[in-house]
Amino acid sequence: MKLRLKVFRYDPERGEKRYDTFEVDYEEGMTFLTAFNRIKENIDPSLTFRHFCRAGICGTCTVFINGFPKLACKEQVLPYLLTGEEVLVEPLDKFPVIKDLAVDHESVTDRMKKFHTWISEFKGEVRIPPDVSKKVEKAADCILCSACQSYCPQVLEEEYAGPLFFAKLYRFLEDPRDPNKELRLKEAVEEGHLYHCLSCDKCNNTCPKEVEPATLIRELMTYIKEHGKANC
Repeated sequence: MKLRLKVFRYDPERGEKRYDTFEVDYEEGMTFLTAFNRIKENIDPSLTFRHFCRAGICGTCTVFINGFPKLACKEQVLPYLLTGEEVLVEPLDKFPVIKDLAVDHESVTDRMKKFHTWISEFKGEVRIPPDVSKKVEKAADCILCSACQSYCPQVLEEEYAGPLFFAKLYRFLEDPRDPNKELRLKEAVEEGHLYHCLSCDKCNNTCPKEVEPATLIRELMTYIKEHGKANC
């Protein structure tokens, strides 16, 4: 069996955009990342895409497959192959394309710095109650793949931080080692424009690690309501 991929191509030197179709021999257990590598090794060495770990934990290989963000290293090609139809592969939406399927993630990095997505040195008790740990771990499972950001319609509003960052802010809000609760709420509401969320749940549907950013956004709103910090 052969897998037919219609792949977006972009040549930054020429400013040329096009789609190329490739046929790849199917191998048992093949993922899209494996298919990309077969194309690069055997058909077109100029094909550019990101990948690192191949284990579904680094998030660098995320692309759009038939209009939906997927981890290329995790997504199996067989269900697509069995349809007999050509599969459309494109770079993440809402990110500048560097070349072919590789996009520029600097906007995510810059915003993470702006929102101080780290915990300052903590010298107190490091043990966390199990119920709290469970809340923290869910948000901490985010691998920064940007699937949610690329599929969220509201991030077209430049000031809206997006689901990835609200998941991170929720993680620190719940972490007892982080003393900056008011700062986290201020960042979410004033700088991230939390209440501009459309509640469409698209980010929940795209997250490959089941972080459920939309659910965490609602948890943030509930926290603000209960603690009277809506105007912080």
